[in-house]
Amino acid sequence: MEADLKPLEFEGIRRLLERLCATPFGADAARNIAPAPTLMAARQLQAAIAAARLGLESGEGPVLPDLPDVRAAIRQVASPGAALAGTAFRNLALLLRVGVQLRPYVENRPALLPAGPERLDAAADLLPRMDAVLLPNGNVREDGNEALRRLHGELRAEREQIQKTLQGHLRVAGAKIHWAGQRACVHLPDGAVDNIRGVRRGTGPGGHGILVEPMEMVAGNNRLEKLAGGIEQENQAVLRALSDAARDRLSGLQHLVESLTWLDLAIAGAQLSIHLHGKAAEMVDEPVLVLEGAYHPQLILAYAEKRGPQPRPLSVHIDAECPILVVTGPNTGGKSVSLKTVGLLTVMAHCGLHIPVSGRAVVGNFTRIFVDMGDPQSVAFALSTYSGHVEVLKRLLADADDHTLILLDELGTGTDPEEGAALAMAVLDDLAGRGVRGMVTTHLTPLKAFADAHSCLRNASMRFDQERLEPTYDLQIGVPGSSMGLAIAARRGLPAALVSKARAYLESLHNR
Repeated sequence: MEADLKPLEFEGIRRLLERLCATPFGADAARNIAPAPTLMAARQLQAAIAAARLGLESGEGPVLPDLPDVRAAIRQVASPGAALAGTAFRNLALLLRVGVQLRPYVENRPALLPAGPERLDAAADLLPRMDAVLLPNGNVREDGNEALRRLHGELRAEREQIQKTLQGHLRVAGAKIHWAGQRACVHLPDGAVDNIRGVRRGTGPGGHGILVEPMEMVAGNNRLEKLAGGIEQENQAVLRALSDAARDRLSGLQHLVESLTWLDLAIAGAQLSIHLHGKAAEMVDEPVLVLEGAYHPQLILAYAEKRGPQPRPLSVHIDAECPILVVTGPNTGGKSVSLKTVGLLTVMAHCGLHIPVSGRAVVGNFTRIFVDMGDPQSVAFALSTYSGHVEVLKRLLADADDHTLILLDELGTGTDPEEGAALAMAVLDDLAGRGVRGMVTTHLTPLKAFADAHSCLRNASMRFDQERLEPTYDLQIGVPGSSMGLAIAARRGLPAALVSKARAYLESLHNR
């Protein structure tokens, strides 16, 4: 599906999902989530979210721990001859263990991971190999192989011998043994440096005193450095061999990251579903849209956080019998919010996310959602508001077909009302002939009669409380609305005499 996501404020949903993810790769997936390429793919994520939600609400999980980002390490290990650092293997081991722990859980809930639970531990046989040669912090074990056992044994023996030899130099007041890498020195206080013959190795810790390497220690320290160099070479050989083993299991490691990404996104989607009291929409091939008791997600969250009023439910039916709704009513009646709600929930459903609907939720296989909302004027391209709307309509008319959902706000505005209404009628007639589905809002009175007489258009209005002059946000299909401009102006405090004169002018216009 192609969709105009920006005017629908879909970025807000992405940010919510990202904050709910536990892993860096899940967060990346949330930041880039978009309508799925097929209905089947959308249904799979819907089912995974439903399974994750059931587990979360029952207290069984799953809950992913914070995990490190290993994608760079996996890309590196794919290169022949590359040797990962021990810390990279430590991070890989964390992921591998989580995959092993999750497999039994996912086996009992197959909807959680459509690709199959075996992908979670496809590279798990790396773990024993890692444990055999690496410590939990990623350092190579001293007994990682026979050569390392021998080298570390020789290093310990040499250090012990040097420690004994240095004891004789500690008779100098304030003298201490200090190791500079693999070289043993004596830390002497200022003024005592001449008491030991040797090589000066700089100042002591914190810039206090002098480090002196006694002459008789030089040969032993050289042996220590040689042994340490041999150990480092052997460590690199161990890491290289382990990297070769990881390379042989590259697809398994990639499948693990992909699986954890999917699970993280599904768990985040489940948490969002809980917050929104959401449900999975029924995804069908026909271009229909049924939303009963639908809510805009941001309004639900704002109310839950005491930042906004209690949202009102919206119900919309768009199908072959009622293809395009022409919505009229006052400016404050909620027409634009209804468009955004319909568009946002349709996009969310196509992404595989649950949507906040209390009743039926049926979303058709729309291949394109076309949105014209707000002011499209552009100073940079010298476009007026009307010219901007015309450019949008050109794109719409070039591509719209019977699986296009249109959401057009204030169609026909920005120019002379009669010409705008005429253009809107021609556009709607053309789109209806193509089998396009959607909603259009307008204040143009001629469009109400046009919709009433057109076989593919239906009037609709946002019901308004005439006594309180307040919107109810209830969409009524089959009933045209009134703009209520003068009544609202009076309620907002314009002088009564001015409003009365406006009513007189309005009556004279109607009598022409």
